[in-house]
Amino acid sequence: MAISTDQIIMELKQQQTLSNTSAALKEIEQHAVQQQRLVSVLQTTINLDELLSLFSKEINEVVSHSGLSFQYDDLNIDLQHGKRSHHSCEYNLSIENTLLGKVTITRRKRFIENELETIERFLGALLYPLKNALLYLQAIQLAHTDPLTGVLNRSTLHTVFKKEVALTQRQHNDLTLLMLDIDFFKKINDTHGHAAGDKALVALTKSIEDTARESDHIFRLGGEEFAILLNSTDLKGANLLAERLRKAVQKISIDHQQQAFGLTVSIGLSHYQENDTLDTLMQRADGALYQAKESGRNKVISA
Repeated sequence: MAISTDQIIMELKQQQTLSNTSAALKEIEQHAVQQQRLVSVLQTTINLDELLSLFSKEINEVVSHSGLSFQYDDLNIDLQHGKRSHHSCEYNLSIENTLLGKVTITRRKRFIENELETIERFLGALLYPLKNALLYLQAIQLAHTDPLTGVLNRSTLHTVFKKEVALTQRQHNDLTLLMLDIDFFKKINDTHGHAAGDKALVALTKSIEDTARESDHIFRLGGEEFAILLNSTDLKGANLLAERLRKAVQKISIDHQQQAFGLTVSIGLSHYQENDTLDTLMQRADGALYQAKESGRNKVISA
């Protein structure tokens, strides 16, 4: 029986359609396996840095890239894995109108459309593990920071001190403790109210943060009392920083309920010595702070 050209063409089209359908199903199945593996891997950690590292490693199996960065402004997070490069794709992540930060993936050559689709599919699997990691990190930060000023609280001082001492001994560097409090703080509360006192504490914190280095550790010990651990800093350097801070605080003017008032601080310093504990270091700094107050306030004294 003769077969027409039209029949041949129709059969070829059917075969092609079946082939395309089979390829498409295979690709869908492969995507499902990749997605399932990714979800499984991301559930192994709640540590944000480790989570992003795992995500970058997994996605690199299907979309080669040189670097991945993550920014989350609410917690001042800026993490980088790998190297930045010329071309990038950026994604602002969110769940139910809750922002989860921005992921940027980079490499030397442009990303093509199907690669971008793969990245977006993988990011869908990252959302809930990322949300959990951010909530965990936020809980840790809240446990270690003062809610009013945002600096570290007293409970973290001992842990940070141990780490800084170990670093100081290993690198044979200096370590100095600075302790300060606001002069006549009770009078500010009594005259202007506790809301004004809170404004004073926030303004002082900003002045400390603007004066200290990023590597220094700032603590609110309670009330109007603060401490700063100055790593790689001897007494001479600490005195210079303390004087800059004292002068900066003098320039503060706080407006509250149509009234303005200023601040001064008294500061005491002590330099870490071999076999010092946190208690002995704080006792000397606190003694120097007491001398600064007894001798007129608004001054810096070294133990």
